[in-house]
Amino acid sequence: MFCINRIAHNGMNLTFVPPQFIDGKTVVQLEEEEKWRCALIAYVIGECPGFNTMNRYITQNWSSVAKPEVYLHEEGYYIIKFASLNDMHEILYAGPYTINNRPIILKPWCPEFDLGNEFLTEIPLWVTFPKLPLNCWGVGSLSKIASALGTPLFADECTTKQT
Repeated sequence: MFCINRIAHNGMNLTFVPPQFIDGKTVVQLEEEEKWRCALIAYVIGECPGFNTMNRYITQNWSSVAKPEVYLHEEGYYIIKFASLNDMHEILYAGPYTINNRPIILKPWCPEFDLGNEFLTEIPLWVTFPKLPLNCWGVGSLSKIASALGTPLFADECTTKQT
């Protein structure tokens, strides 16, 4: 006697993987998730804009790269998945960005991301140095000047290329 179960579904097929037991505790070794390697976390200071508003903003303002996939997380931030690391870096380094006069904070996705820990304690800001002499545009000088304000992350494309 045998039984055949046929259940129609559109989801992924999962398989049983026996867990390991170490010192009487169940241990699961997770795999690195490559899918989100080219993703940015986007958080808007203040009220989170609606999905259609954010999608429209990205379409209009980030047209220099392939249209990314946009996901709204229930905690009030967006995950924006790009087609390539180059596209992601182009957008990340070309900021700053605002939507409805509110800053958009962008950060590369990482597995440990937690909105409560990330954005409520530190907010990266773009800083401009008007009339900065060209001889100060080197990485050493800019690092020293920016370090007087906090921990520098990177310079925009114009400054990097010294154009």
